[in-house]
Amino acid sequence: MLREEQMKEDNNNIYESLKTMYYSGKVKPSFNKIKAELKSDPENQELSLLACKCLERMKDFDTLLIYANAVIKLAPKNGQGYYYKGVALQHVKGKEQEALKNFNEAIKLDPENTLFLKSKASTHLLLFKDFDLPISFADKHRIKAEESLLKVMALVEPNENAHYQEFLTLAEVKMMLDKTLEAKMFYLKAVNSYEKADESEQDKNIYKDIIKGQKASIRLLEKFTE
Repeated sequence: MLREEQMKEDNNNIYESLKTMYYSGKVKPSFNKIKAELKSDPENQELSLLACKCLERMKDFDTLLIYANAVIKLAPKNGQGYYYKGVALQHVKGKEQEALKNFNEAIKLDPENTLFLKSKASTHLLLFKDFDLPISFADKHRIKAEESLLKVMALVEPNENAHYQEFLTLAEVKMMLDKTLEAKMFYLKAVNSYEKADESEQDKNIYKDIIKGQKASIRLLEKFTE
């Protein structure tokens, strides 16, 4: 019993160490170390999900699909595995419908996850812009995209204490809806939320996304006011 507890503590320490490394912005080195750890502990769900985070940021979608399938096999009731599989498939032309199936499964398991909802919406928008689809089908995807985007707004806007990831997601949703001025406000809220978070929970990768999005919104506003 004591040995099992020690192993659990050791695994947790390894995960926290690699999570800290990833949060520091060292994405590829983190993935390399995670990959090595998973060779000796292939059923470690937390490490597998952290590997998926790395691969999504590295835009290595072929490998992400492999790891996402592994997560689904390990934890079929965890929506994140389906989310990462959806992300991987979303970037393969002709696999958008399959991506949607996985995003829908993720949302079924976690209905108020704003990241899942935004990703589902972005896939519907990809299909809406597909010139090969009949107009009637394309318009159905526009409607479904709007439904998901509006749900993100309903979930986050009333919450002044939302996590910085949620404020970032909402800002991105506002940009998708061409509400640039509102997007800029939520990018600022994301920055404030990030700065208030405990240092151990500050993901510099997400912070870079916030600043990048904020600069993009400012450039658009400047263009409109020229």
